[in-house]
Amino acid sequence: MKTVIGLDYGTQAARAVLVDAATGEMLCTHTVRYPHGVMEGALASAQDYDDALTELLAAVTPPQYRSSVAGICVDATSLTLVTVAADGRVLAQLPELAGREQAQIKLWKRHAAQPQAEEALAFARALGEKFLGRTGGTVSSEWTLPKLLEIRDRDPLVYSRIDLAFDLCEYLTWRLTGRLARSVGSMSYKGLWAADLGFPSDRFLDGLRPGFAAEYKFFLRGEVLKPGDCAGFLHPELKRRLGFTQEVAVAAGVLDGHTALVSLGSLSGGDAALVLGTSNVLTIQNAWLREIEGICGIAADGLAPGLYGIDAGQACTGDMLEWYMENALPHSVWREAQEKGLSPHKILENRITRPWECCLSAADWWNGSRNAPCDLGLRGAFSGFSLDTRPEDIYLALLQAIVCGTRAIIENCAAYGVHIHRLRAAGGIAGKNPLLMQQYADILGRPVEVGQVAEGPALGSAIYAAVAAGLYPTPLAAYSHIGVRDFITYTPDAAHRAEYEAIWQRNLAVRQSVRAKPEQ
Repeated sequence: MKTVIGLDYGTQAARAVLVDAATGEMLCTHTVRYPHGVMEGALASAQDYDDALTELLAAVTPPQYRSSVAGICVDATSLTLVTVAADGRVLAQLPELAGREQAQIKLWKRHAAQPQAEEALAFARALGEKFLGRTGGTVSSEWTLPKLLEIRDRDPLVYSRIDLAFDLCEYLTWRLTGRLARSVGSMSYKGLWAADLGFPSDRFLDGLRPGFAAEYKFFLRGEVLKPGDCAGFLHPELKRRLGFTQEVAVAAGVLDGHTALVSLGSLSGGDAALVLGTSNVLTIQNAWLREIEGICGIAADGLAPGLYGIDAGQACTGDMLEWYMENALPHSVWREAQEKGLSPHKILENRITRPWECCLSAADWWNGSRNAPCDLGLRGAFSGFSLDTRPEDIYLALLQAIVCGTRAIIENCAAYGVHIHRLRAAGGIAGKNPLLMQQYADILGRPVEVGQVAEGPALGSAIYAAVAAGLYPTPLAAYSHIGVRDFITYTPDAAHRAEYEAIWQRNLAVRQSVRAKPEQ
């Protein structure tokens, strides 16, 4: 037997799966919640990540499997910036820098670098930088360059100690192998790099800050690898500690929203994969290069070899629903949930019998808008409140806002000639919230296939691990043996098509009104 390990580093916890490389059977799973969680300022603990790495690998490889492990792959939240000193330690682990904010790991949802992002975007537009065609015409504060500029501007001492700047998936891969390797996803979608264009021009980088061109390229040095490429082999010391008896290939790191697509088999032109969690990620495979305004980016081989991968998504999905539960849900609903032994979500879902009649609309921009439009400064909004509005109406409006945000992205791509032929979904929310998935089918007006897998992203990482280990020649070949085959299909409600189209139009009006306010 050959086995592979998929590691999935999320915002609040990390998960691991051990998978039979021939059948796809999940032999072991394990989850670790980060002790420090999300720290103030959307920062994270390097110790949490390092400890989780060794705990996960040990927990999913009982003695009987340790001789069978052939490959490992890590996916992680992105862009989660990890800055490392020349001695290999994360800057926050240096005693002299431990308490400094700019030395900490910066999570994807940290938006403190918005001024630097706006400055970089304005300058790039003025210069006509070619990279803008690959980044949806924007520069996000979630990305590498603004976050590095934030460090440079706010704490020169910390900046002076940087030797390498990693996305989290790259950092963890480096920890596993000791070999420097870059992820094409991290570099292309978050680092303003493209295989055919390289880095932004020196004129642009040095125009932002003198000497920044050399600094940026130095911090991001290393070979750029595609999903499924072998980044190296498990470090001998780690291999010994874990009791593995054979060489273990380690695949190039992958963004956490980009692994579920391979577990779902979304690996052909026109395939789209939706991953619903704290935020959501929508990825689309396209056969040719198409530069599209209002997305995160497009990259050759970005999602799978031989195709152009379009990356898009929304910045606040599970987070927004959690906000409602913690800050606005009436106590009566919580009490009913406790009495019936159900979650508050289920209580609200059970109350909703005619979702096509919802008169309340919302814009899902509680954490800004990641795509369509790209403006993290936008804020959420409601329209349509009355004295008849009930908690379940607000909940339904939030669900419909999530779907309408996805539809805005899909319609934006269609306007540029990129069309979706098949939409598949995974992630914790996709499996737990059938009402949301039915709303996806109804408001999008297309079938949505939800993969029946508890750990879709981790399974996708395991598939890439199998390719890196040489067990299969391509991700598609690996999927045919290991991937998800069991789907629940949600089909559109044809009887209420007009009502759902009206919901979309009302939601669109709310979104447009929010966008218009800053211009008044």
